[in-house]
Amino acid sequence: MTGSITVLGAGSVGVGTALHLQQRGWNVTLVDKAKPASETSFGNAGVINASSFLPLNNHTLWKSLPRYLRNNQPQIRYSWARVLAEFPWLFYFLRYANSRATQETSAALNQLCSEALNEHRAFMQRAGNMHRLTQNGWLKVLRQSKGFDPNGLEGRLFEQFGVGVQPLTAEEVYELEPSLNRIFSGGYLLTDSASVNNPFALINEYVNQFSIDGGTVVETDVRSVSFDGSQFTLHGDNLLHTENLVVAAGPWSADVLKPLGYRAMLGVERGYHQHFHPQDGAQLNRTVYDLDAGYIMAPMEAGIRITSGVELARRDAPTNTAQLEQVIPRAYEAFPLSGPTKDPIWRGARPTFPDSRPVIDKAPAHENLWLAFGHQHIGLMSGPITGKLLAQVISGEKTDIDLNPFKASRWIRHSGR
Repeated sequence: MTGSITVLGAGSVGVGTALHLQQRGWNVTLVDKAKPASETSFGNAGVINASSFLPLNNHTLWKSLPRYLRNNQPQIRYSWARVLAEFPWLFYFLRYANSRATQETSAALNQLCSEALNEHRAFMQRAGNMHRLTQNGWLKVLRQSKGFDPNGLEGRLFEQFGVGVQPLTAEEVYELEPSLNRIFSGGYLLTDSASVNNPFALINEYVNQFSIDGGTVVETDVRSVSFDGSQFTLHGDNLLHTENLVVAAGPWSADVLKPLGYRAMLGVERGYHQHFHPQDGAQLNRTVYDLDAGYIMAPMEAGIRITSGVELARRDAPTNTAQLEQVIPRAYEAFPLSGPTKDPIWRGARPTFPDSRPVIDKAPAHENLWLAFGHQHIGLMSGPITGKLLAQVISGEKTDIDLNPFKASRWIRHSGR
């Protein structure tokens, strides 16, 4: 089965879907309101990591919950307005913080994470931008916490799913990253991990190759979608018509689907980042997660990117940089930084369902409508593998993995109109 199809959303997931459909002979139009990867896919640590399957709402969350309720932690902050307005989402988010759900979600996400690097490599070979990839692991460092525990939740899951991990003493940490300040007691290296030096450029280079190969890119602000029984109409700056549609619009997906009668229990986890200049001679070789201080620093083309933790707030609520301001002094403690670059602080919203799994599925009530969103923190890395799986569904192929854990019916309902 091939033909013409429109993909709404030009982040990593939408672009990954468009490329895989194009490879299968579809005539693909990619639509977004801005340049590709300008929103959620723009801001992240750039990590492509087989170990990113552990959900934020795993069952160990309950031990940390009293500390998080103080609402002053760098890892998680929340808005009371969001809590009250979207209490059902929070209720189910906490309900899934149990050992059974943690195992099921980790196993499901592992299917995406374990193939993410292979699919990115294939796209990079096609686009000729393999130079953006560094494959030297992801370093997690500790200040006072105990070292890596192979018998803890993370350690047991790493062993179950075959994730390569190397425990490190303090001296071994500094052998890997000589420019780090001597404040760490140890850490561990996720040996199978890789990173990219500019997520925005990476996705746009994928899109450039998509265009060279005959794909169409349309920049227009689509605010809703209607269906007349035979085709979909995308309403925005211009009217676009299509018989086949993929919605991969990240945190805007629920808004787009609402006029079609769908209700999605989709929340967002907001985040921030800022770029800094390293001091002369200081160099960061890989992405580093300062576990005790609650931030990640990543070497990017634009400088050292410092990322904040999770902010549970409304998608379009005013910017609140409190978490970022809290961790920046800790980053100065850890690495020789000379000051921020001229780049503005980035704020984005990561789309999240209560069980921390995305939807990768055909829509429940429309024959030629497919959905791919809700990837929370793994959207950049899992975009290409998600695109492959959805393209297999759309094209009538057998999927590489079982997609039942990602069914739309978990959190998306149709009114029947």
